[in-house]
Amino acid sequence: MPKDESKVKDFYIEPENSDDSDKEYMSKEAKKAFTKLYDRKVSDDLSLNLKTARKRHAWLIIISTLGLLFLVALAVLFFFNSDDRKFGEEAISLTLTGPKQAPSGQVAEYIIAYHNDQGVDLNNVEINLRYPAGFTFEGSLPEAENKEGTRLLLNRIHARESGNISVRGLLVGEVGENKQFTAIITYEPGNINAQYARTLNFATEVVASVLNLELVGQAQLPVGEDLALTATYRNSSAQALTGLVIRLTVPGGFELDLPTLTAMPGANNTWFLPDLEPLAEAKVEFKGRFTELSSQETQDIRVAVGIVDDNNEVTIQEEKIHQLNLVKTHLTLNLTANDVSLKSAVDLGQQITYQVTLANESETPFSDITLVAKLDASYLDWATLRDDSGGSVNQGAGTITWTKDSLPFLASLQPGSRTTVRWYISVQPALPTGITAAPSLMAKVEAGASQLVGEKLQAVNSESNEVISKINTRFTIEADGRYYTDDLVKLGSGPLPPQVNQTTTYVIFWRLVNTINEVENVVVTTTLPAEVNFTGQSTVAAGNAITFNPNTREVRWTLNRLPAGAGASFAKPEASFEVAVTPLATDANKILVLTKTSTATARDTSSGADLIATAKFITTEIDNDLGAQGKGIVVP
Repeated sequence: MPKDESKVKDFYIEPENSDDSDKEYMSKEAKKAFTKLYDRKVSDDLSLNLKTARKRHAWLIIISTLGLLFLVALAVLFFFNSDDRKFGEEAISLTLTGPKQAPSGQVAEYIIAYHNDQGVDLNNVEINLRYPAGFTFEGSLPEAENKEGTRLLLNRIHARESGNISVRGLLVGEVGENKQFTAIITYEPGNINAQYARTLNFATEVVASVLNLELVGQAQLPVGEDLALTATYRNSSAQALTGLVIRLTVPGGFELDLPTLTAMPGANNTWFLPDLEPLAEAKVEFKGRFTELSSQETQDIRVAVGIVDDNNEVTIQEEKIHQLNLVKTHLTLNLTANDVSLKSAVDLGQQITYQVTLANESETPFSDITLVAKLDASYLDWATLRDDSGGSVNQGAGTITWTKDSLPFLASLQPGSRTTVRWYISVQPALPTGITAAPSLMAKVEAGASQLVGEKLQAVNSESNEVISKINTRFTIEADGRYYTDDLVKLGSGPLPPQVNQTTTYVIFWRLVNTINEVENVVVTTTLPAEVNFTGQSTVAAGNAITFNPNTREVRWTLNRLPAGAGASFAKPEASFEVAVTPLATDANKILVLTKTSTATARDTSSGADLIATAKFITTEIDNDLGAQGKGIVVP
């Protein structure tokens, strides 16, 4: 029996109550079924199915892997192209600013402002600066890499970072000259292997100088007589001036006595001057004489002051001309107004002291001398005239006349003699309405006399120099502290009255008034006490932005010019800044000083006078603030 038949037999079940034929039939059918079952190629079908499953599984792994790689690529692409990671040069803001106009000899500050408005850091940031001739580097923030101050490093500007780079130095140039500053900035974006560069330019016009000059000397001079010309030079800035020189230019026929100064090599009639401290002045006296009479009776003597650089190049800061009349007669008259013989400056309501000096430079006497002072009557207050010499006054003609009847020495003036006549009169306290031009006063003295030449008596006439007294503008400053506006709108912050260990802020206001003449080089300053902080909040209605020097604690506001009528014909130019104070326990029950005295300086463009105005210090006891009155004492 085949081996498989035993298995069939095992599965055979004999039915109950069946005959032998049925049994035989059922046995055969069972054998056929089980034999067919065991004759199938089970192993081949199973192997085929397994192979098919493996292929499907492999394709699933490949597709899954490709999908994952695709998603990673999309994520990387999104990361590097998102707004936070994408670099765009237009998103880098760089500006160079400084004073558009500045006086020569004053420290100027220039600011490079940067803003990285994107999500990429900027690495290896370097600033290379090119300064114009006449600019001397003094310092920078951050500190420069070289002593010339031409290279600064930031290393890195972080994403979304903003900041400032400041450079300051002494600016020297001639009036009207434009000084060009250039900054070349290079940087490398953090996500790109490349270097970018940006060039910035800024120009400053030199509008005036802080080195000023005045000349005083005789206005009339006989040939052969000595001229004494005094040059006063002044530093009107808050910084010391170094490298100063003075130059004298004289006409032909003038013999100069060399001054006791060190001559500048290679320059004609040019000498070095000592350094000048802030707001200081010094004098140089030149002496000489004309050895022959020129065909021109009026001669110009020029004096200039300047600053010399490291290359021995001189930049002239101011030049003045002294006009001199060479006279043939030896009866000379020299007129001064407040001790000035050419141009002087006076204030409204100020008294003017006029003095004429009469001299006989000849070898024979002058007799029967008459003096006539001719004054501009327009702006004089004749009610204030004081003449101790008893001259005859003609107010309509604006004259005062002296003869030997009022001054006996006018009967005869001996050779080599000189005498003086003096009188006093004030400027009107206010100008007539409708004055548009810069007002000034003119004065001159004429003389008539007799002189015996041989046996003949000859008439001699002479006149003095003309003195012009220009009327100064009325220049004032107002300083005011506020916690509230006039409408009780809150400007300050913190407790009021101020409290110990709590911060209170106030706003300080400066206002300027200028009446009849334009002024230039306006500088307003004050100093903050050590316990008062400058918050950095400030506004200006005109001029340059307010600055604060943390070393000197000086607050400064500058204007290049201020027109006539400011604060009178139109609104007062105004600036304001915020200060903060946090009282200590020792400050309890005290009134604290917020600012010291405020000082405003300027130069009158018409009279040439240096003007100064002051306003008192400001405390926490604010008188002009209705909402803060009586709330200035610190409470514990």
